[in-house]
Amino acid sequence: MNALTQEPSVLFADVSPGTLQQFTTLLLERMASCQLPEMGGMIRLHGRWTDPGRANGKYFYGAKVIDDGGAQAKVEILASLVAGRGVVPGQNVVVTGRLAVRASNFGIEVRLVAADIQLGEQEETARSEVTQQGRMTLERLRSISMRRVPFPDRDSVSVTLIQSTSANAQVSQDCMAELSKTGDAIGVFPVRINMLDPVAITAAIREATADDIVMLIRGGGDAADFEVFDDPRVVSALAEQRGHRVVGLGHTGNATLLDLVADYSANTPAQAGAYVRERIQQRQRLLGDAGRELRLTKERMDALEKERNTAQAQLQTASELLEKAKGGIPFWAVIAAFVAGAAIVLMIR
Repeated sequence: MNALTQEPSVLFADVSPGTLQQFTTLLLERMASCQLPEMGGMIRLHGRWTDPGRANGKYFYGAKVIDDGGAQAKVEILASLVAGRGVVPGQNVVVTGRLAVRASNFGIEVRLVAADIQLGEQEETARSEVTQQGRMTLERLRSISMRRVPFPDRDSVSVTLIQSTSANAQVSQDCMAELSKTGDAIGVFPVRINMLDPVAITAAIREATADDIVMLIRGGGDAADFEVFDDPRVVSALAEQRGHRVVGLGHTGNATLLDLVADYSANTPAQAGAYVRERIQQRQRLLGDAGRELRLTKERMDALEKERNTAQAQLQTASELLEKAKGGIPFWAVIAAFVAGAAIVLMIR
């Protein structure tokens, strides 16, 4: 009887919220592959491309595709695929990819990780600046102005410092350490952006219109990370910038087309800061030398002015004595007074 009424033992699994989220994600993905095998492989999503979502690095996250009923699906896709196909919001598309499930603090998210995107029927590739990306061609490079903008001829300058939001703090510190050596002569206005996003870089360069110098810096990295600086939009934006352009990208071995367009190309961010600092200090030295020359010249002019005044006083005295000589004062007394005045002038000099 006791055996029949004994409660079965209860087993518990101790987990953290993060582990539970991972378990939920794994469970849903396995369920999808087992219960819905037709959805577990590659699928094609048909709908209207409405929002490219959030750009982060080389990808668009949270891009939206909707149907006529208003239902929407989120897509993760390479930005180069979207631009290469000439897709713009409002067009019908067919997105090919795999389902991905993720559990987070905000709930369960199902998205499509896209491997390709094609325009739907009767849709035409958009002719816009967005499609003009990839590596710069020789024809495009020839069309870009290679003018030079001189360094600002001012006692103090302002610098727009474009840098990465995720950059190593040391990168910015090395550059700022050089710029700060001039005190208040250099005003720095940092602009932090995603350095893998050509659209963000282009916008930051174009918006830097109020400052004397536009400086673009980033630390070292993989060669692929520097391809963004060969993007025609980025190169054109820097070429059209009216401020003095300085770039310090990566290390000595990194080279981009921005090195050709910039007014000064540094091997490192620290070297870029040192260049601006040295130009300002050079001007300060020149102004200091000029100031010393002006002071010496003024002292010489003051001395000459003093001599002139003394000579005028001597001449006035001699004239008065000559007038008195005509009135009966002996001539030898006039000569003696004149010689005494000349001796006084020599003593003063």
